[in-house]
Amino acid sequence: MNSLGIDIGGANLKVSNGRDNRIIYFPMWKKALELENKLKEVAKEFGAEKAGVVITAELADFFKSKREGIEFIANACRNAFKEVYFLDLEGRITKEIYDPMKFCASNWIASISFLLEEGYRDFLFVDMGSTTTDLIPVKDRALAGKTDFERLRRKELLYFGILRTPVFYVLRNFMDADLCPEFFAITADVFRVTGDLSEEDYNCETPDSGGKSVRECMLRLSRTVCCDLEELGEMNAKLLALKAKKAMIRILKKNISAKLTQYNLKRVLACGIGEFLIAQAFDCKKLSESYGNASKLFPAFAMLKLVEKI
Repeated sequence: MNSLGIDIGGANLKVSNGRDNRIIYFPMWKKALELENKLKEVAKEFGAEKAGVVITAELADFFKSKREGIEFIANACRNAFKEVYFLDLEGRITKEIYDPMKFCASNWIASISFLLEEGYRDFLFVDMGSTTTDLIPVKDRALAGKTDFERLRRKELLYFGILRTPVFYVLRNFMDADLCPEFFAITADVFRVTGDLSEEDYNCETPDSGGKSVRECMLRLSRTVCCDLEELGEMNAKLLALKAKKAMIRILKKNISAKLTQYNLKRVLACGIGEFLIAQAFDCKKLSESYGNASKLFPAFAMLKLVEKI
């Protein structure tokens, strides 16, 4: 029976069969009612009857509660696949959602469970995606908090990422001007301008519903300081992008260093679409070196490997 690993997030569906690894932009807050049909399309295209699923989309504001979100998503999965397994926060793989609150934001559990099976010990796992960054200390087991709220409090969940984070969140000031707390530009604009992302990599909506060319990204960045591109100039727009990137590197370096010190760890394992930025912030092992482009959606790949053994 062909299997898939699927990470159902608030902004993306991440799907892996071990050879084909895909990130599909799927804004749950707008498309939740289309989820079942989308999963059926995925199942048909991959020829898969069995799926291992982790869920992080339960907080999408389409749902009134996390409990409702988990139950809705789980039902969509059951209707799309012949056989479905879910992962709880204790690392147990089960067909039953015995308590929806035990299945919230469990994707990093899949990654750690797989890495432990692979023989890794004593490391800080850093997964930087489009929206968030996980910092999970691991010895013989994961030592992180079990809820997003707890992980936010412990700095094990940083709510910033490579694509969807408003620029004013990571860079507060440019040329003595405070950046405007408006949804003018996102970090995808930053990394298009710095040359770290291709137009294809920019796989979410733009803040102004405009294009994704470097020039259009510079225009959005200019708006963050109440300018248009003519007024700010391309040189300064590029400088703003570079300063935002450097600010993100500083945030990563500070938080990674703190976790390594706190848990007396020396090794960092990096993955996600932001793996390149983690590597610029800190000496690390990039999981792409061992697992190829599955590193970009490592929880989905890890869940695939876990359910293949069932």
